[in-house]
Amino acid sequence: MAGSKEKVKKEKAEKAQKRKKEERHISDQLEEKFVGARTEVFSRISAKEVEIRTKTSNERTKADRLIEDAKGQAAAIKRKATLEEIGKDAYAKIIAAAHEEVGEIENATAKETAEVEKSGEKNLGKAVDFIVQAIITAEGGTA
Repeated sequence: MAGSKEKVKKEKAEKAQKRKKEERHISDQLEEKFVGARTEVFSRISAKEVEIRTKTSNERTKADRLIEDAKGQAAAIKRKATLEEIGKDAYAKIIAAAHEEVGEIENATAKETAEVEKSGEKNLGKAVDFIVQAIITAEGGTA
């Protein structure tokens, strides 16, 4: 009888140790999935920032071309003008219009960048919580 009691105690201790090891393994898996999900969210945000920066750069290039075109047109108008004042006025109007358009483009891209960053920051916590909850639910259902 004494031998069977010791055997039962030994089996219980082994089961408890095995259960503790499995719990630790599951928590390690959850941590890996959480870190991976968070990294994925950050990479999506980074990709969106790169996209916005590319758009901003393209718009700036376009604006620079507009300025150069406006300067060329202004120079042509100035050469054709018979009166110096008429040439100066046309040049100033074209340059002012070009600068105004550049300002509008820069403001629009800055606003879009700010909105995307704000949206990303606003939704990051929700996204991480959602992913972690889904992992916990999935792990809970299979355990």
